[in-house]
Amino acid sequence: METPFYKQIWFLGGLATLAIFALCFLAINMVGSPDDDDTPKVEMEVIATLQTNEPLIMIAREQGWIDADATEMTSVDAAEVDSIGTVFSGSNLKSFKEFRYFVGLKQIPTEAFAHADQLTDIVIPSQVVDIAYGALADCPALETISVDTANTHYDSRDNCNGIICTWKGKLMLVAGCKNTTLSDRIGYIAPQAFRGCKDLKTITFPERMDEIGDSAFMDCTGLKEVSVPQGVRFVEHATFMGCKSLQTVNLPKSIERLLKNAFKGCNSLTKIVCPKKYPPIIDEAFDSYDVTVYVPAGLQNKYFSDKFWKFFKDVKESE
Repeated sequence: METPFYKQIWFLGGLATLAIFALCFLAINMVGSPDDDDTPKVEMEVIATLQTNEPLIMIAREQGWIDADATEMTSVDAAEVDSIGTVFSGSNLKSFKEFRYFVGLKQIPTEAFAHADQLTDIVIPSQVVDIAYGALADCPALETISVDTANTHYDSRDNCNGIICTWKGKLMLVAGCKNTTLSDRIGYIAPQAFRGCKDLKTITFPERMDEIGDSAFMDCTGLKEVSVPQGVRFVEHATFMGCKSLQTVNLPKSIERLLKNAFKGCNSLTKIVCPKKYPPIIDEAFDSYDVTVYVPAGLQNKYFSDKFWKFFKDVKESE
């Protein structure tokens, strides 16, 4: 018995439909293939030579980014680099505006430029979406930090001389330098953001900042006075550790706890102002108690009898 003609048509139509779906599936997978290169296309131009940036040329040779005997690096060479690890850590780079040509980079890891003692300025590339804490730590000569304007994850708005992103719905400063300015919109300072910024003399915090990360100002040996902003509840681990010139610390009414080593190595500290009614908890935050503490009127005895604050040199009531 032969199959009716209309059933043959349905069968053939079904096969055709399946074939179309199969072709669409293959096309979609080909378009989304991981082999595709999404690195922005760049025009060929010389970005560095032995004369203009010898340290970069030497590193590029060592890493195989250019030929071993090459005397120049192009924008195309830089764009093909997809990972830097810590090859620039401890380098003698000075100006590194050429970094903006490394458009193949997605991540800048921790310690990426740590201890690059001569580095004065840097431009973060457009495609970077992840900058680890401490990526620019211990760069004492750093004066200018900016982010390529095409970057959609980070920026340097208001010419702040820093790297900013959005975190928990608020702006966070990821990395700063001695010339960084903090706008009122900054809610957080990331861990290690200013670590080793020895020439940072003063810092003015937004009044309603919520958090300052651990080790954020570690080894900022030029700081002499710090006023922790209202809204900050904890001075995190090692936040001001090694700030050898720090003399005065003004704590906010919001403060609840000073964590371990928060002020360790602050050998010049002589004055702490704490306006809080109840003494904050101290978790081995200091390694010296040769400091005079100033508290609100009527609270001297409360601080004197506290198991943490009683160790300080003296407690006085503010006038």
